[in-house]
Parts: sequence; C-alpha cells; structure tokens
Amino acid sequence: MMSKGLEIQELAIAITAKNLNPTVINSDFFKYAGIVPADWELAKQPIYTNTLVQILFNNGLGIIAQPNRITIAEVIGAKNYQDVKVAEIACQLVEKLSQVEYQSVGINPRGFVTFDSESGSYEYLCNNLLSPGSWQEFGEGKMNAALQLAYPLKQGQLNLGINQANIQFPEQVVPAILFSGNFNYSLTGDTQGERVQDLQQLVQNWQESINMFEKLITEKFLPSVTQTNVSVFPEMALSF
Repeated sequence: MMSKGLEIQELAIAITAKNLNPTVINSDFFKYAGIVPADWELAKQPIYTNTLVQILFNNGLGIIAQPNRITIAEVIGAKNYQDVKVAEIACQLVEKLSQVEYQSVGINPRGFVTFDSESGSYEYLCNNLLSPGSWQEFGEGKMNAALQLAYPLKQGQLNLGINQANIQFPEQVVPAILFSGNFNYSLTGDTQGERVQDLQQLVQNWQESINMFEKLITEKFLPSVTQTNVSVFPEMALSF
C-alpha cells in the first residue's frame, strides 16, 4: 500500500533554440553576467566538452547545455515555492542570451509516491493502472511496465511518464512509482523579442504547471490520497 502522497522531487526547465552553442556557457559566465549570485559554490568541477556543458551548484541547482538545448533543474526538497530559483535563473539566462532563436520551452516536474513494499508498487501499476490479464504472465519473472501518456492542453501539451522506481534515501531504498511530467510549449510571436517575452512568461508561470501536475496525479491517479506532500529528502541529488 502507499505510504505517502505525491512528493515533488525536482523541477526542470528545458529550453530549445536553433543556434544555441553550449561552448559559450560556463560557470564564470553565469556569475559575471549576474545570472547566479557570486557566492554560489560549485558542487563539483564542471564538465566542458564540444557537445556538453554541465554545471552543478551545491544548493541543488544544475545546468546542462547541449547543442540547441539548455536545461536548468533544481531539487525541490523541503523548499517553499518562493525559495525555488530555477525559473528566475532561466529567465535571466534568456535575457542575457536574447539574440538566440528560441523555439520551445518545457516545464518538467517530477515526483513520486512511495510504497510499503515492492509488491505494492507493482500491484498499483500492473493491476490498478493496467487491466489484469494473461498477457502480463510470460517469461521467468514479473513483467516490468512503463506508461507514456499525452494530454492536449489549451496551449501546448502535457506528456506524462509513469514508471516503477527504487528511491535511494540516506538509510534505505524505498519502492515507488515515479511520475515525470513535461509541459511542452511552442513559443508564439512574430519577432524574436516577442518569442523571448512569451518564453519568459511561460517560465514565470511555472507554479500553474506544477499545480496542474499535482491535480492530475492526486485526483486521477491517486484518488485515495487526500494530502499531497511537497517535500523530499534534501540529500537527494539532481538526476543529470
């Protein structure tokens, strides 16, 4: 059986652009441009290659840049929403790189529900979300399952992935169901400036996406859960 309600683990903002070169991005650029505070410390040495830049800060925020794509992600933990910085950092980055031809933005929350046993998470996924049947019985062990769902929205689309997972906490590994959301928004506007403005507006409204994600999970997938726990152990790390 479930031991808790939905716990938000991470929020990532993924931005795509036609002419984004990852080699122009580094930790000094973020600090000298005022995108991140000067006193932010690195969690480890950044990774710089021709096709990948990865920068992780010890406050739980990380940046990964690839050709034509940059992702800013933050561990939510026990933070209040007003203390979450990922949207602010994303908007400041877009403002500093306003000449880049931005195409779309993804608001990507990820959360999980823990279970008292591995059999509980298996039963939930395979017998609650899926219809039981002989098709589940084949081979030498239990079937593994994953669901990919897509919901059209007034603007954009919500993609939802549902997977079995084992969550590593400091003292134990706990079986869980992982819910991975992707609010995919194409940018509108006839000019580059209008598309930048649309991008920043979508990012600044990230809490609306989070609220929609939580409502979908708690009301449609977890009807027996009456309370959503927006918290996670601070020792958990980004999944880059």
